[in-house]
Amino acid sequence: MPSSEPYTWGQFTLVLATAAVLGRYQFSEVVDKSSGQMPLGTWTVVSDIRPENGLYPLHLQIDNGEIKLGNQISFGSLGDSAYEYCLKLWLQSGKKEHRYRQMYDKAVQGLHDKLLERTLNEELLYVAEMSGGRLIPRMDHLACFLPGLLALGAYTNPNGGIESDLAQRDMKSARALAYTCYQMYARTSTGLAPEYIEYVSDGDLGGIAIGDSHYNLRPEFVETMYVLHQLTEDPAYREWGWEVFQAIQTNCKTEAAYGSLEDVNNAGNQLPQDEMESFFLAETLKYLFLMFDPDTNLDLQEKVVFNTEAHPLRSFRP
Repeated sequence: MPSSEPYTWGQFTLVLATAAVLGRYQFSEVVDKSSGQMPLGTWTVVSDIRPENGLYPLHLQIDNGEIKLGNQISFGSLGDSAYEYCLKLWLQSGKKEHRYRQMYDKAVQGLHDKLLERTLNEELLYVAEMSGGRLIPRMDHLACFLPGLLALGAYTNPNGGIESDLAQRDMKSARALAYTCYQMYARTSTGLAPEYIEYVSDGDLGGIAIGDSHYNLRPEFVETMYVLHQLTEDPAYREWGWEVFQAIQTNCKTEAAYGSLEDVNNAGNQLPQDEMESFFLAETLKYLFLMFDPDTNLDLQEKVVFNTEAHPLRSFRP
């Protein structure tokens, strides 16, 4: 990639998976020699940016050694994986590489200070987006990974664990955001969530307006349900996961496979579309299976790290 072209956070998502195969230090050496573009050293550059509120823009551009930052911030499309890997790189390192945990903690503080908002009528907690310093009251389904991440960060908090004040704050936010994501499903006629929603005083879902009515078999909410159930053992999250699975079975199953839906609020009047994203098998069904499998109890706090494509990877033990 020419240095003048902007990087998006999505370009960092292969780092963790490759590092688990080759080993952290061998990986950096291999990538430096083969392309010089995306070693773990890139994360060092990113961590050195140190945005004041801990929130990184969706785009950054490196031009002749100078880093230029964009002005859009989101925990949804193009931004989600970066924040996820801040925590998971630390976990994967055996909790030794503290700069990544510090990046995560600062970003979560920025999330609470700048982006968490509540709807006017029901006070549903949601994650707003930001453009040019202005809040945009919308939330991608992609951002529904965040409650699970916040819970994982809370349970592995290095300064007091789950009982610390910050961990308790993050768990409160995780539970509230998970409930909002659940409402994205429960309030549609199909029981499935749209691509994104907008928060308004009077929407078609009661304070929530459907921004994009498609359902693309996405995994983020069931990922959160799996993580929350695994950590808290609260049966409500498994029940919500079962509701989603039943809605998928009812609305998306075909003779050959499963298909996405054009309109989540049009139950019984449409056929599944003739397409199935690969992440449905690799992520959505995997998390649903693990949620209900009594024989697969993975230690998410110490031994196993899921990358953003739901591949379970071993944590390093230096």
